[in-house]
Formats: sequence, structure tokens, C-alpha cells
Amino acid sequence: MDKDDIICSLDIGSDSLVCAVGKFTPDDKIELLYAASKKCKKGIKGGVVINIASLSNTLRELMDEVESEAGIRITEVYAAVRGSHLESLNNQGIYNITRSDREIITEDVYSVIENAKTIHLRNEREIIHVIPQNFSVDGEKGFENPVGMEGNTLETSVHIITGNISHLNNISKAIANSGFNISEHVYHIYPLSEVVLSEEEKKLGCAVIDIGDQITSIAVYSDGKIRFSKDIPLGSYFITHDIALLAHVPFDVADSLKENYGYAISSMLDNDSEIEVLSMDKTSKKKINQSTLIDYIKPRVEELLVEIKEIIDKNKVSMPELENINAIILTGGGSMLKGMDKAFEKVFNISDVRYGRVSDEYVVIKDKKYLNQKYTTAISLLCYPIFIKPQIEQFSNNIGSNGFMQFLKWVKNIFS
Repeated sequence: MDKDDIICSLDIGSDSLVCAVGKFTPDDKIELLYAASKKCKKGIKGGVVINIASLSNTLRELMDEVESEAGIRITEVYAAVRGSHLESLNNQGIYNITRSDREIITEDVYSVIENAKTIHLRNEREIIHVIPQNFSVDGEKGFENPVGMEGNTLETSVHIITGNISHLNNISKAIANSGFNISEHVYHIYPLSEVVLSEEEKKLGCAVIDIGDQITSIAVYSDGKIRFSKDIPLGSYFITHDIALLAHVPFDVADSLKENYGYAISSMLDNDSEIEVLSMDKTSKKKINQSTLIDYIKPRVEELLVEIKEIIDKNKVSMPELENINAIILTGGGSMLKGMDKAFEKVFNISDVRYGRVSDEYVVIKDKKYLNQKYTTAISLLCYPIFIKPQIEQFSNNIGSNGFMQFLKWVKNIFS
């Protein structure tokens, strides 16, 4: 790639937008140039567009800032999507090798993946990703790439992610109205997981939990591949809502209380201090005990964690791989509530709980302010077209006998 190739990502969150821009470097990494965020409560809710005009205006303001500060011109963006309208499933495909030499070629792999993609979709849904998990040759499992092997029967299992067409189109319209083209809709938890997890964690089994404002996303890995993913309509907003309601304080005050004095578990509180805050009228003041604040917070934290655990446990029946969760990696702004990692340890009975960061193997981040969790998804999405998409599209129908040269051409022209 040329040194001037620019990648731009847009993370469409529960009620906010985060944009990141980077450039591909000569040492095969991405250098983060700039990132910024902007609230858009009137334009999106739970990752779904509720007002196209409002979203477009906010996006235009955000992109103006990014272009000005980074000194670049942006034309296309990769859009990270989330929301309970997204659904995922695992499916299998099978393909018989009928040639006399029985050598598996790229076209055979493409055909078996196409067979695995053959699922019944409701009219309002479309496929966003088809992610190969593994291949089997004549019943023998565990092949990463079966090309060149000899066999009679080729099988594959894939992870398929689908979204509501209308919701996806509304995102595309808002981006177009703000003056940009959308390169692709990307389910945010996938590139996020790929760049915050180590290869060992993927192989041994782990779960990535991304806690946003109104949406929490779950991805489970086992044997090196994503096996399960789901978005649920719960997040840190509901904790703030309960504080505002029960303490009878303005929403922004409740949010500040949560961030500065809140804990996910009461055992972490050393001294029960009194906190002076503005009342609902925003003129008079009142006092609240920190222990009382934690009492407001704990039920929502427990609700969220129990819901996540029940979802995973429920799917263990059909997916035994979910038994192999040996670590939990937390991301997202909602995960930063003090003691959230300890709460996960307690509920899941897992000692290995950590916070996810984008690996410096992929991205060079010179300004440490971008290590804040609110930027993690947008930064991870910068990696998608360079490091992740080629892996899941290496067997596309554009690759034939001269497939490698076509693949290189595709990579070169990603941003043309």
C-alpha cells in the first residue's frame, strides 16, 4: 500500500459516534492519526437510527473535526454496527469432490462455504459476515486451509451474522447524507475481539464482553475461532437511570456519581463517605451516602451479569464449545465502573478477567488518551480491512487459478 492510504472507521454506538482515522505504515501496522467522539442521543438509540437528519448532522460535525485535526480528506468509512436486531448462528456446509485427482482447490472451498451460507432468511434480513471456523476432509477435522489436500468430501462450519436490512440501510443513508460513502457494515464485536485477544486466549476459550451505554455485546471464542455472538439491550445507561431516579438527581449528576463514586460490588468500599450533589432543581444541594449509591448500582450490575451468564449457559446445550470459557475480556465504557472485573470473577467463577486493549501488534497509538475504552471499537475497526477481512475472504469467488495475484490487487485497491 502507498504511505498515503488512509483508513477511516465509524463506531455507531448506543447513543454516540466515535470516528478514528489511521494510515498503513511501511512496517505493516496501522498508525492511529486521530480519534474523536460525539453524542447523538436524538439520532441513534441502542445502535438503531431514530432520526436520519440528526445523525447526519452530528456525523458531519464529527467528521469535520477529524478531517481538520488529522489534516486529511475522508471519503469512505467502515461502519461498526451493533444492536439487538443483529443475529448470529453457526451452520455447516458439505461439498463432494468429483474430480479424478480428488485434490481440493480454492473453488471447492468457495463452494462448500457457499453451501454453508444457504440458510433461510426472513425477507427483512441480510447476511453481514460469513466467518469460516474450520474445515473437515473425509470426516477428519481441524483443517485451517484444505487447499492442496486430497479427499472425497469437504465440510466446513461457519459463523453467520445477519442484520435487519432497514436498520442497516438507515445507517447507510445517514452516512451518505453527511457526504461520505460507506465501505461496509461490520459487526463491531468481531474485529474488536480479533485485535484485543491473544492467539492463546482464542484457542483455550474465552469471552469478550463489550458493555456499552444501552447495548452489551458478547463474543465467545474456542479453538481459535468465534463460536457465538449476541447483542442484548442492557448497558451502563440503566445504572445511571436508576441513580437519577432513586437519588432524585439530574441525569448528568447521576452519571458523574456513577463514574467517580460508584462500585459494582459493595465489598470494595472502604469508607462510607457522604457526597454532596445538586438536587433535581439544579440549584439546591443534597447529600447521599456512598453505600446508598452502591445499593442503587448493584441490582443493575447483577441483572446484566446474570443475563449474560444465562445466555451463555442456555446455548451450551447446542454449542458444547461454550463450556471452554477460561477467561473474560471486558471492553466498552460501561466496563469501567470500578469493580466490574471483580463482579465478573464472582458471578462467572473465573479468576482470569482483564480489560481489553488493541494490540500494538496491529496499531501504533502514540497518544495515550486513546487508550480510553470509548475508542477501542473504532480503533479495532481500522484493522478490519487490512488484517481481518482478507482472512475471511481468502476463498472468495474472485480467486481462481491466479487467485493470489487477484488477492494482492484487491488489498492494494481497498481504498482506491
